[in-house]
Amino acid sequence: MAGALSFILAFQYFLLTFFHYSSIAANANYNLQSLGAKSDGETDCSKAFLSAWTSACASTQPATIFMPPGRYLLGAATFAGKACKNTAITIEIDGTLVAPSDFNVIGNSGNWIKFKSVTGVSVIGGTLDGQGTKLWACKNSGKSCPTGATTLAFYNSNIIIMNGLSSINSQKFNILVDGCHNTKLVGIKVSAPGNSPNNDGIHVEKSTGVTIMNSRIGTEDDCVSIGPSTSNLSIENIACGPGHGISVGNLLNMRPNANYNIQSLGAKSDGKTDCTKAFLSAWTSACASTQPATIYVPPGRYLLGAATFAGKSCKNTAITIQIDGTLVAPSDFNVIGNSGNWIKFESVTGVSVIGGTLDAQGANLWACKNSGKSCPTGATTLAFYNSNNIIMNGLSSINSQKFNILVDGCHNAKLVGIKVSAPGNSPNTDGIHVEKSTGVTIMNSQIGTGDDCVSIGPGTSNLWIETIACGPGHGISIGSLGWDLQEPGVQNVTVKSATFTGTENGVRVKTWARPSNGFVKNILFQHLVMVNVQNAIIIDQNYCPDDHNCPNQVSGVKISDVTYQDIHGSSATETAVKFDCSKGNPCSDITLEDVKLTYKDEPAHSSCINAIGKSSGSVEPNSCLSL
Repeated sequence: MAGALSFILAFQYFLLTFFHYSSIAANANYNLQSLGAKSDGETDCSKAFLSAWTSACASTQPATIFMPPGRYLLGAATFAGKACKNTAITIEIDGTLVAPSDFNVIGNSGNWIKFKSVTGVSVIGGTLDGQGTKLWACKNSGKSCPTGATTLAFYNSNIIIMNGLSSINSQKFNILVDGCHNTKLVGIKVSAPGNSPNNDGIHVEKSTGVTIMNSRIGTEDDCVSIGPSTSNLSIENIACGPGHGISVGNLLNMRPNANYNIQSLGAKSDGKTDCTKAFLSAWTSACASTQPATIYVPPGRYLLGAATFAGKSCKNTAITIQIDGTLVAPSDFNVIGNSGNWIKFESVTGVSVIGGTLDAQGANLWACKNSGKSCPTGATTLAFYNSNNIIMNGLSSINSQKFNILVDGCHNAKLVGIKVSAPGNSPNTDGIHVEKSTGVTIMNSQIGTGDDCVSIGPGTSNLWIETIACGPGHGISIGSLGWDLQEPGVQNVTVKSATFTGTENGVRVKTWARPSNGFVKNILFQHLVMVNVQNAIIIDQNYCPDDHNCPNQVSGVKISDVTYQDIHGSSATETAVKFDCSKGNPCSDITLEDVKLTYKDEPAHSSCINAIGKSSGSVEPNSCLSL
């Protein structure tokens, strides 16, 4: 358990402090500094925060409010969601929010940072400093003092995530969850001295479906306190101290949470005994439960055959699969090689996969394929189909037979701290593939494989990819698209703050040279670093390997409104920017802004065919776009 906690907390911020972020066009993004916030810890930034919230709420696409490194002074602030159109707002904190040093300013406000009636809000990373020291001293002296403000409170809200958040020196409670449903708190760290009064770490009341896990809480009062009308609460893997422990108060309708340890169901951790029956038994029980349930995989290696976890008849919409060990596929690739997927989730809602390693043992199948022999297609390691409200956090996938992770037909999926590892010569082992899905976020992940680090298929919209280390691999690719005449398009995709090292491509859009009514539009590639990348920026609309099924044809996919902003680094080939667009549907509204790519310490070249657009700022190699 401690190993999973360390991995999640450490890896989640592996590359997070490298870049300065600015406003995003493809998905709505609001940088607090761009809205006037100062990182000096003294200038009141409340106006910038509230302005960002108002804009994010009004957006109809996933939105991120970003706080860069630094200290930001914030007064008492309420973020109301009653009129919000948006149900996918991420607040990413790379710095520290600081309460006013005079405790009287917020001391009687009840809450310092308050969310009310919001849905689909995620608070990721960062530190909240309530500066409560002087108020504690006042209270301990017996003087008349303000009650103190709770640092972070959620009231009457649904589908809430808090991940990797630290709260220090709170005046009163650190985190309050009141009247909420389906809330997950993962990797929380609370710190205050043992003499700080009434500053419970996490307090939950009048709420259902709350999960608190993998957290460290040290305070003067309860690490976790549980108030009236709390039900279906799961608390797991908590380090508590100093403090008063975990306290259950005067409750109504409180029931124990369902927990299924696969070893208790017969699974062996020897990596040789088939544990499929134990896993499916745990899933059946968790699905039948009407309260949040955890399926727990202890340390060790567990052999698992092809398994499908179906959710169509599930009563439960809050199932956590906590993996502290390794799931191992059969060593004979033929056993699952033609099954399509090794681990498959179908039509599930509210499933979280936390930690652990998936080892598909694909090396023998890769060797078979590379030898030219007749071999199975290979199984995708982990697939989610037609599912909603999915979380994957701190998960590692190694040696996949085919795709590592597939998200197909899903809505509102968050993949954080994912690590994919396979050799560069492993065939068709895309790291993460997304298609026919909306509202997917992939961030803070490290992907090295033999194919695309992230591949984006037809019907994908509102996709956010941020802070990715890619290499080896084929880069981040939209496509291949346009194989079918009737095909849904790709739109509203942001790729930002990624590093590509020794990859075949950096960011690519690829379409078949075939008739199609598909499209690609409203795409942003921003804050990217290329390190010896063969095709740093590429659009290829004449994809036709071996001249089979598409010779002498023209791509029907329409590509428009694609922006490349702040992209720097080195190209492994002389042509670093290549736009090879369709002669039937030229690329339009292509924008290059602040691009600098070199080849052997000299300016690289660019190549444009049927590409219309503009450039601004410093652009090297020189733009070849037609106006």
